[in-house]
Amino acid sequence: MADETLWILVANASRARLFATDAKGSEDWRLIDEFQHEESRAKTEELLNQPDNPNAGTLHGPPPENEPNGRRELEHARFARELSTYLDRGHDRHAFDKLVIAAPPEFLGRVRRLLSTRVRQRVLLDVDADYSSLPARELPDRVPVL
Repeated sequence: MADETLWILVANASRARLFATDAKGSEDWRLIDEFQHEESRAKTEELLNQPDNPNAGTLHGPPPENEPNGRRELEHARFARELSTYLDRGHDRHAFDKLVIAAPPEFLGRVRRLLSTRVRQRVLLDVDADYSSLPARELPDRVPVL
């Protein structure tokens, strides 16, 4: 269909940009939204010195922030959840028909695991690469959308 909308999520564990284009993958990408998760960028010492977070921890065993990189992993998981929730809401609003996700392998896996079935069915392509710092004008050449 000519009216189909393609969303392209370009992300890493601390920042993301969401673009839209037509489903034919034209080079005319429009920025829809930008996301920052400063806690994912913080050094481990800074994270450990933050006040206790009531959402931290698990029901089974010690809270992950007590492990060497546990707090950082917890923040990466929170950001992945934030992005997947945004994608769910976009799907529910019929804002996109197809989805491409470009992210480093570990973070890509986190996001994919959190996607609802209905959004997962819209994923056209996964790209295992961190293009989050590239200028927007270079992305259409790096992220294949067809």
